[in-house]
Order: sequence, then C-alpha cells, then structure tokens
Amino acid sequence: MSHLYNIINLYDLGYIFWLSHNPLVVGNSYKIRYATHEAMVTVQSIDRVIDTDDLVQNEQAGNVERNAVAEVTFRAHELLPLDPYTDNDRTGRIVLYEGYDVAGGGTVHMDGYADQRRSTLPKSENIYEVEHLLTTDVRAKQKGHHGAVFWFTGLSGAGKSTLAMAVEKLLFEKGYHTYVLDGDNVRHGLNADLGFSPKDRAENIRRIGEVAALMTDAGLIVISSFISPYREDRDRARQAVPEHFHEIYVSADLATCEGRDPKGLYKKARAGKIEDFTGIGSPYEVPENPEMVVDTQKNDLATCVMQVTSYIESQVVMKEKDATKSEKTLLS
Repeated sequence: MSHLYNIINLYDLGYIFWLSHNPLVVGNSYKIRYATHEAMVTVQSIDRVIDTDDLVQNEQAGNVERNAVAEVTFRAHELLPLDPYTDNDRTGRIVLYEGYDVAGGGTVHMDGYADQRRSTLPKSENIYEVEHLLTTDVRAKQKGHHGAVFWFTGLSGAGKSTLAMAVEKLLFEKGYHTYVLDGDNVRHGLNADLGFSPKDRAENIRRIGEVAALMTDAGLIVISSFISPYREDRDRARQAVPEHFHEIYVSADLATCEGRDPKGLYKKARAGKIEDFTGIGSPYEVPENPEMVVDTQKNDLATCVMQVTSYIESQVVMKEKDATKSEKTLLS
C-alpha cells in the first residue's frame, strides 16, 4: 500500500543544524532536497535558537549563526509532499543548500499545520447548479449598496468580536443590510461538530467562507470574525467570493491579547488545559497583504469602529453606473 504524503507549503523544521558561514535570516530563500525532491523555500520565522555550548534557548534571535541549532518555520513556493520525521524519515528529513553548497540540514516538524490536500470539488455526482433569476446588481439596487465580505482575522483577545458587533450596529443604524458571522456563535450550530485541530480549523473556515459567499450574493454586508490563523484557509475563503472579499487584520500582539484575556483562555492554555490554542500551542500567520489593518493595541474602540465603518462604506456604496446597470437589468 503506497504512503499518502501530507501536502503542505508551510512547515516547521523541528531542528536544523546550520553550517554556512552566512547567517540564516528571515526572508532568505534556500533550496531544499529530501528523498528525490528539490524545492525552493523562504525563511518565514526563526522560532528558537539553541546555543550548543550551554544549551540556552533564545526565542528572540534575529538570525542563526554557523554551528547553531534552531527551530525555523519555512514557506515553500509550492505545495510539497512532506511528513513529520517521526512518521517518515525519507520525506521528513531535508538538506538545505545555499547556491551549490550545503548550508544545513534538519528534520520536519508539522504540529499545528494542516494537510493542504483539500478538494473544492463536490463528492456527489449528478448535481447541477441552478441559475438565479435575480442578479447581484438587482439585489444591490434594492438594498442601496453592494454585498461584500469583510473578514476580520487576528489573535484571540485582539478585539475582533467586539469591533465586529459595534460596526454591525453602526452600519445597521445607517440603513445598511449587514450581519456578523462570529467564530464562537458558529461553533454552537453550523460547526458544532468541529474541534480545533488543524484539519478542523481548515474545515471551519471553508464552511464559513462558503456561507459568507452566499450571503454576499444575497446582497448583505457580511462581517466575519474568526481567528482564522492560516493564510491558506483565508485565501480559500477569498476564492469563494474573490471580487468582494476584504481581509481586515485586527492587530494586537500576543502580550497585549494575553493581558486582556477576556475569556480566560490564555490562562487555561498556559496551564495546559487547552491544546492547540492559537499563539500558544498553535501558530498564527499574520496577513501579508490585507486590505486593511486595524490596530486595537494603539487605538480605542470608537476610533477603530469609525475607521472600519468608513472603509466598508467606501467599498459597498452604489455608484451611478451601477444603478444604471441595475435598471437596465430590471427592464430586460
């Protein structure tokens, strides 16, 4: 029976031993070889450096010097068939090259990262999409604005839900048709069967992305408030409604979020009572190119609400040409 590899483009090297005279730094790219494969990878983060003389661990290191041991997160330029070293030593062990020279080696560690082999094709056969008689333009004309998804992402405690509910209220008072999809609320119903493993997190976001797309097609302003820690999953949510998707990074660092800890979750995670908690036992990938960044660490709630509301209004407002197009559609 053949082995079914994990397909992934982001992974930890459990430990690497760095041999190059040039330090390994975030942003540098290297070629890796494992089994019969070669690929280019980029250093996304240096998570920990261990001094081989005294075994002191440094989680704030800016680079990895020659002969140091480190835990490093890499992002590949394509999906790769990899496995944790403990599962398969052939596809879980790599050699790093700098040009043509061996720069280091290490073992693959994938805790907290989901297998990205997920088909978007339906399992069932003999199913056919039914075309609506109403277009999105007609729905927009009726409501006076376009539908869109505004996807709030950030650490637990960053203020996503508080901000989302306040923005929803203000938009409603201004006459907009809007609704918040909140992470905790959805897990009480639609996604009650899902946990917090990487696989379940991915399915959680996939379902919400599809629901948000349907609501957008109906003409609603959808505010999605989810940690959604993985870029791959947020990108998949974007693909469900690419022309009307806006990623909003609700920014606050881990120390600030842990200091707030409104639900006591960080305290439980630190005590080992919650596994795979984002920021503690599971990674959070900061958005690379969000449409908007809202800094709840520096700004108060009122300021953040006004910033987000102004942005949303600028994106959903009906332009004159849109109204004319809708009228022609209604008359056709």
